[in-house]
Amino acid sequence: MSRAAASGRSPRQGCADWGIPLDRVDDDDPPVGLFSDYLPQGVWQPFLGRVSLACVEMVLSETLMARRYGPYGRECLATAEAVAAVEAACAAVALPPCPAWYDPQGEPTRWFSAPGKLLCLEPSPTEPTLVVIGQSPGDVLEIVATVPGEWPADEPVPYEEPAPFEDVPF
Repeated sequence: MSRAAASGRSPRQGCADWGIPLDRVDDDDPPVGLFSDYLPQGVWQPFLGRVSLACVEMVLSETLMARRYGPYGRECLATAEAVAAVEAACAAVALPPCPAWYDPQGEPTRWFSAPGKLLCLEPSPTEPTLVVIGQSPGDVLEIVATVPGEWPADEPVPYEEPAPFEDVPF
């Protein structure tokens, strides 16, 4: 994939960029590529095969980032025991494997859901992380009680706490 792409998502930190190859912008649902500070200079990597899937991943990722601290989210080390418990208790989100911007050549990010809950297995070569967010603090505590791990107390929110979600489909 060439670096010539129409950018569709770029965090303000400038550490990654997602875009559609210019020679595919006229496609009905074109593929999306990833450019990351963690890839060789000027190299794009395939991210997801369709822009519609990349939009779903973006909504999941940004929702997770917005709620992962405070009473609506927690995280712990994704041990094999924790992953097995998540796989047994939650449904895998039907999203093809996609690379993490911070480790694009590593294991893919994996998503799971249960009523009122969204979980993400964030890959890392050293310390993969399990992140859970919920519609309520009780939803988060249900996962903490179900999934073994060293779950810290809820972390202070580094910003004003968002209002609870209503009628979210996960």
